[in-house]
Amino acid sequence: MTKIDDVAIVKCENYEQEKVDQAVQRAFDLLGGIQKFVKKGQNVALKVNLVHKANPEEATTTHPAVVLAVAKIIKGYGADCFIVDSAGGLYNAGAMAPIYRASGMTDLQEKYGININDNYGSATVDFAGRVNKKLILLDALEKADIIFNLCKLKTHGFTGLSNAVKNMFGAIPGLIKVEYHGKFQNLDSFNDNLYDIHDYYGDKLCLHISDAVMGMEGAGPTHGKPRFIGAIIMGQNPSTLDVTGCKIMNIDPLTMPTITAGQRNGYLKEDLSYTLLGDDLQGFVIKDYKSIKPNNFTPFASNVPRFLQGPINRWMTQRPVIKPKQCKGCSKCALHCPMKAIEMQTDKKGKRYAKIDYNKCIRCYCCQELCPFGVVKIKSGWLYRLRHRGGK
Repeated sequence: MTKIDDVAIVKCENYEQEKVDQAVQRAFDLLGGIQKFVKKGQNVALKVNLVHKANPEEATTTHPAVVLAVAKIIKGYGADCFIVDSAGGLYNAGAMAPIYRASGMTDLQEKYGININDNYGSATVDFAGRVNKKLILLDALEKADIIFNLCKLKTHGFTGLSNAVKNMFGAIPGLIKVEYHGKFQNLDSFNDNLYDIHDYYGDKLCLHISDAVMGMEGAGPTHGKPRFIGAIIMGQNPSTLDVTGCKIMNIDPLTMPTITAGQRNGYLKEDLSYTLLGDDLQGFVIKDYKSIKPNNFTPFASNVPRFLQGPINRWMTQRPVIKPKQCKGCSKCALHCPMKAIEMQTDKKGKRYAKIDYNKCIRCYCCQELCPFGVVKIKSGWLYRLRHRGGK
């Protein structure tokens, strides 16, 4: 199947199931119907966004109403489907069960018979990609006939945007993601890695569906604030969905690395043109959307004396900050730091807290993304704020 650039965008006022069902069905119809993507009898992996344990109301994860709407269409056509993702921590039944429960996915299994993945194996595949020679991927996705990417439109502390392209990073199991962050430390290589994943799946990854009824703004992808958008977005090309998301957020698409990488890797035309179907995009644009600048961290002070490097880098960059009094001492950030830049400390009163070594920190913001308590904040140095005018 040849992928096309068309994007369907359909108004959806809230998560009432009937309204979501109608919006998702209309989006499918605009793109040619479910039969264009699935054959009867096939098993479709619904690759959702379940980055960590969160309730649907937090706008962190793909809403179960969207998942159910897609599943009903697939099952009604005579195919089957199952829900799958790998969150940011351990990838096993014990770690994933509370995430599936909190996000509403377990309810979909218990009430509607939509299966949840119970295969926690991984597969290592050879792949001559741009930056990858091998990929370690979820075995469940390997064994599926078709993959639908059910993403969530959010801001992201590292890449600036989390939507269709970024969501497939969840195809990498659990703590292996930490290794990939350590291997691909800058935005160009990290995003080329994302496109390697998309290229590997090829036509098997045939549809991207963005839950943009409620998006996330501010400190995404896990600790930002829900923001009403009111849209279901659907298409075959993940990059055109990301461009659409940028336009809704009222940001220049070419400031987002998933977009520039999409151009570089042949997913987007030079002028970013594509066909929009459905409702008028201008009706979804939010002019005051609280976006995030992507973090292409480089050590500006590498050519100055060592004793000045720390202060200059703090002044000129963004960085994650953990206040000892607020830290709960769970050590999840230390466990998931790809550069081992976080160590657990104990104060005089016996309280444990996390401490960041900024000489090792690569500003991937895994600590901020995965902190269960939202105490890791992104702070900007005064020279960074001056340079970007309005950064926090």
